[in-house]
Amino acid sequence: MSKSAQSSSSSTDQHKDDPEWAPTARPHEPHQRPQKPEGAEEEEEDEDEYEKRIERTGCAAENEALQNCYSETHDWRACKDAMTAFRECWKRNNNVEAV
Repeated sequence: MSKSAQSSSSSTDQHKDDPEWAPTARPHEPHQRPQKPEGAEEEEEDEDEYEKRIERTGCAAENEALQNCYSETHDWRACKDAMTAFRECWKRNNNVEAV
């Protein structure tokens, strides 16, 4: 064992039998996060990339209807009409290559 390893283990060992010994506490330093300007969070929500992409397909209403149907039923089989409407809109807007 190297001399530095021996000295560090011996310094640890010397405290193991001392019930009064405890490591020295360091003061807590909270993490400083940069402050966002007021209203910045709203802008991020407005500029959601997923929503932008859905809007560009021309089928946002159909997509929302399909998502709402599934959210309510948790069964895609119950959402066949909404799925068909979305699929027809997708084709009508030539989004076939967007996939």
